[in-house]
Amino acid sequence: MFGNYSFPPKTYFEIASLGYLLVLYLISFHDSDRNKIRSYKIFRYLEVNMLLALIVSIMTYTFAFPESGTPIPVCTLLRTLDSIMCVMASRIFAIYLLTYVDTEGRYKTISLIGNILFATYLALMILNLPFKFILWYTPDGTYMHGSLFVPIVFSAPVFYLTSGILTLIIRIKTLGPREKLALSIASFVTLFGTIIQAATDGVILLSLPFGSIGIFVLYFSLETADYHQLLKNNKRLVLAEQDAIKANRAKSDFLASMSHEIRTPLNAVLGMDELILIETDPDKEQDPTIIKRIRGYAENIKDAGQVLLSVINDILDLTKIESGKMDIKPVPYRLNELVRDVGTMISIKAEQKGLTYTQTIDPRIPDRLVGDELRIRQIMINLLNNAVKYTDSGKVEMAISEKEQTDSGLTLCIRVKDTGIGIRNEDLPYIFGDFQRLDEERNKQIEGTGLGLSIVKRMIGLMNGDINVVSKYGEGSVFTAMIPQEINKNPGTNVSADGKNKNPGKAITYHTPKCNYLVVDDSNMNLIVATRFLQKIKGNVETAHSGGEALEKMRSSKYDVIFMDHMMPDPDGIRTYELSRKDPDNLNLDTPMIMMTANALSGMREEYLKIGFTDYISKPIELAELLRVIKLHIPEDLIEEIGEDSDH
Repeated sequence: MFGNYSFPPKTYFEIASLGYLLVLYLISFHDSDRNKIRSYKIFRYLEVNMLLALIVSIMTYTFAFPESGTPIPVCTLLRTLDSIMCVMASRIFAIYLLTYVDTEGRYKTISLIGNILFATYLALMILNLPFKFILWYTPDGTYMHGSLFVPIVFSAPVFYLTSGILTLIIRIKTLGPREKLALSIASFVTLFGTIIQAATDGVILLSLPFGSIGIFVLYFSLETADYHQLLKNNKRLVLAEQDAIKANRAKSDFLASMSHEIRTPLNAVLGMDELILIETDPDKEQDPTIIKRIRGYAENIKDAGQVLLSVINDILDLTKIESGKMDIKPVPYRLNELVRDVGTMISIKAEQKGLTYTQTIDPRIPDRLVGDELRIRQIMINLLNNAVKYTDSGKVEMAISEKEQTDSGLTLCIRVKDTGIGIRNEDLPYIFGDFQRLDEERNKQIEGTGLGLSIVKRMIGLMNGDINVVSKYGEGSVFTAMIPQEINKNPGTNVSADGKNKNPGKAITYHTPKCNYLVVDDSNMNLIVATRFLQKIKGNVETAHSGGEALEKMRSSKYDVIFMDHMMPDPDGIRTYELSRKDPDNLNLDTPMIMMTANALSGMREEYLKIGFTDYISKPIELAELLRVIKLHIPEDLIEEIGEDSDH
């Protein structure tokens, strides 16, 4: 049957290519792990298509000869399939290239044009069967092709390969050295074979053999199991590096936040204390009128000290819990007294914000319980403080109920509800995490360490309880803590100072009565400290509570020195500085602007100076340091030196 047929010499390259491509296919046999990788899946399609294209091409140039006995329709069909398979191979090759070089999908237009071109090509080849305008056989068995043969049959492969190569050239910088080399060699070898075959009108069959060489290059360079494993390992390393960077950034953010949260109230505590020491100088005659002012300082010290104590307690509690050193100590206590004490404390804070505070206790709950009263009190206070902090209007309420009461115990339910800003759904899983300050952009003006809720959850866990939260963003939140409790059925020494800064007034060695100062800070206590320090050297002081207010003052008044806080809302200190330097109406473009901030981490001074600030003072402010910096940045003719015994 096959005696009239033999493989023509020009198919020898294709036969060889078919052989080594079959070997390659077996080597790269199905791998379930690699098959999930998009480039490898397309590579497999490319292998299969190339194998089929080689088989069809060899059959075409061996059997598509009517004079040897093959029917003309079979010959025509073989010629048509040969052309289609070649175009299909070049199309899949181009798709493979785009998969590697266009991961962001920027060149979808090229893919769309390629799809349209392929659909058009298929339609023309199908129409060619009855109408015979591309390739055909005459009745006497002579193979013919028209003037449209080369443009139609070879234009599609050339488009696919050249568009892929051009995209590769454009995106070459996004690839690694190995990918650049492998894709470039494979692309140009395949294109070269296609051009040679087109130029010789099919006399030299190099399109598919050279494409097979390109596939070999791609496999052993980019698609081996070892290389994919290397890519996976590299990806893991990149992810690990990103995690390390995030962890380092989180640590830095935490340190910056803790520096600010601790140093801001500490600035008021030490600043007020230093003012008291100055104004109660035992070497000076005392003015009875300052007693009221000193009492105000003491009250501010108390308030700032409570804030600082709260921050420190949070850190200490977290450290104790993590180290396993926090013990739960059950003691008999009166629930009604506990709730009343907590309510008294919280109602004052709520009233200061204009909020309504209510609390209720289910009358069925026994008043006398046994549990860790101190921790339960802390849980209530933390939940209520959190509710008040994040509620600007409306109400905060605490409801105490019980469930699962037995003869010996019950589960105490503490339900805290507010009408505050609420929590986004995507943030709910992280609400009890350590140092979590969620929705930072919206809540940047709200102070806190992000530890309160984490500590609450851990304490409740130590008492074998649980806590959950339900929230609607923009409308409010409900926290419910459930803590097992037993039912109770059985009714300073003054420290002497070390002498340091006992008389800080001695640091005042000059006055600046002609100097005008502007102090910008969103904390009233910090403004008081800085103002009183500057007034001690007879300075004329104006204050601004925000960056916006400071910009307005800089447009209307000329100052000799401006002190700027960093962490302020709308805008912060750095943004205020930048806006001031771009404001043509600013009268203080050449005025020294000194960063006065609680952000006192290592390297921050250099960062602020790099931005453009004249100098830097960290909080808590020390009077001697403040005077040293001022003296560096004001003209000598504004300084009036004073004698050691002068009245400051």
